[in-house]
This record gives sequence, C-alpha cells and structure tokens, in this order.
Amino acid sequence: MQELSFEKVDVLKLARAYVALALAQDEAKRYVSKHSVQSALLPLVNCLEVTAALLEDILQDALPEKDPPSSEAITTATMVM
Repeated sequence: MQELSFEKVDVLKLARAYVALALAQDEAKRYVSKHSVQSALLPLVNCLEVTAALLEDILQDALPEKDPPSSEAITTATMVM
C-alpha cells in the first residue's frame, strides 16, 4: 500500500474543501433566486465567490503540473476507440 505524503494529504483536504465550498455556493445562489431575497444575501454570495476563487488559486499552486500527453499517445488512443 502506498503511503501519502503530508503534501498530498493537504492537497486532498484543500480539494474537498473546494468542492464543499462550490456546493455551498451553488445552494446559496439557488436559494437567492428561488426566494427573491437577492439584496439581503448578496454579500454572502459574493463572499462565497471570492473564497472559492482564492481556494482555487491555492489549489492550482499546490497541484503538481503534469506533462500534456504526447500527440502520439492521443493518436493511438483515438485509433483504439
């Protein structure tokens, strides 16, 4: 069994937090549009959007960049399908 490093665990936690935040953001937007209380909840929706953007930036910095697949691999995968 492969052990996870602390960095990978932190990235996984950040990713889960980002997903939870995105779900909360969607639910808040849905509630606002359904109940027509946009002015009262607009600061909350804006705060969720800013927090999601900041967390996304942190995740992009934390995740390792992967090399794009070579054109040969894409061609082979396409031919198999």
